[in-house]
Amino acid sequence: MSTATETVKYTPPSSIHVPVEQFPVPRVTKKNVIEVVSQEQVKRANVDGRTELFSRKNPDRIQPGAVLLVETLNSKAKESTSTFMGVVIAIRRKGLETSFILRNIVMKVGVEQRFALYSPMLKSIKVLQPAGAKDTKFRRAKLFYLRDQPGKAFQSLQSLWKLEQAEKVAAKKN
Repeated sequence: MSTATETVKYTPPSSIHVPVEQFPVPRVTKKNVIEVVSQEQVKRANVDGRTELFSRKNPDRIQPGAVLLVETLNSKAKESTSTFMGVVIAIRRKGLETSFILRNIVMKVGVEQRFALYSPMLKSIKVLQPAGAKDTKFRRAKLFYLRDQPGKAFQSLQSLWKLEQAEKVAAKKN
């Protein structure tokens, strides 16, 4: 007979796989648990330094009015990618669900696309022109008014696209 004070340590048989703890236990001190968990998820998803691009504390952050070239994977099985270049008209900072909207004019039709910053399908983000360069100073956080004024920010996009394509061709030759 065993007494109540005696403890027995259970060891599972070798055929049973017991998972090993992957992440340390969060230390929560007077903070909201949800905030701590979302910060940890952002740290895991930030594989190539994307957080610094959109951080409010970074002086070289991407701001509305910047011209970006975003390369996305078409599917996880294949290595085919697609690119989209446009002006950042809005940034939505919501932790793991941070996203940004790019706008461009394609064949005389305005096209907008929203990208999730921490999506695994997002391959790369390249800044072609920072905000405030070449007479394009914007004083708003959301540039939705550019939908009504297409000539204001989209004139230089064609030349930037041609320069980017020339750089790709030169890189493939080397």
